[in-house]
Amino acid sequence: MSRHEPTVQFTYLSGSDVAACALTDDEILAAVEDGLRAQGNGQTVIEPRVHLIPESASIGHFNVLRGVVNPLGLAGVKVVGDFVDNYQRGLPSEMALLNLFDPSTGMPIAVLNATSITDMRTGATTAIGAKHLARPGSKVLGHIGARGTAYWNVRLLDHLFDFDEIRVHSRRSDSRDAFADRLASDLAKPVIVTTDWQSCVRGADIVVEASRLPEPTPMLLTAWIEPGALVVPYGTMSAVELSLTDIMDKMSSTTGDSAVRACRSGLCANMSRVIA
Repeated sequence: MSRHEPTVQFTYLSGSDVAACALTDDEILAAVEDGLRAQGNGQTVIEPRVHLIPESASIGHFNVLRGVVNPLGLAGVKVVGDFVDNYQRGLPSEMALLNLFDPSTGMPIAVLNATSITDMRTGATTAIGAKHLARPGSKVLGHIGARGTAYWNVRLLDHLFDFDEIRVHSRRSDSRDAFADRLASDLAKPVIVTTDWQSCVRGADIVVEASRLPEPTPMLLTAWIEPGALVVPYGTMSAVELSLTDIMDKMSSTTGDSAVRACRSGLCANMSRVIA
């Protein structure tokens, strides 16, 4: 009698396949908020992120993220390459591959080009944090950095707040100009390009710091941040002046204008408790 091995079949979604899904802003935000809510309700298993550094952290590394989302019936392992000089080769700085499995059997379910959905997820977490933590009526956004996730930060924040003024800055003039042009076209509103950090963030209601510094450097100064503003710092290396961290009301329930509020986009565990 012949013995047949069980068939293992799974779906592959390319970047074009993901783009063809044409996810709306509301769909992206709802999916990420549902995931954070599941995490806050104890319905997930999230392992600490680990890094693989091929040569030097200043050049690039891989992030390896692992988790189970029980309401979805899925386990996932995502590998994200983050290489700062990829622009010189015409490549995104961050590229990702997501592997999905049945958590009860280990059966592979899907492999996805996750570059764009990683950008969407990061932007959605930033926007959801602001939804719960920024002061009502926030109308001025200052965004530092033009990396892949930056577009979705601004787009999804504007979807929720409909800003009167959006300012952007990044180290390279070509990247910040292209970033602003894309945003202005897609959001159908002017986007101000600044040539320095101070003019980008001073007086803004919401400040997102997504820079790519080679080493920790205090570029975001306390004096530039208005009382009651929301600061979202998640640059590769810290750019926050230490005195700013002293006055940050980090993810607390305190309200009012007595302190600067801070939401680190990577701290999903804290956001999950706010949402749940």
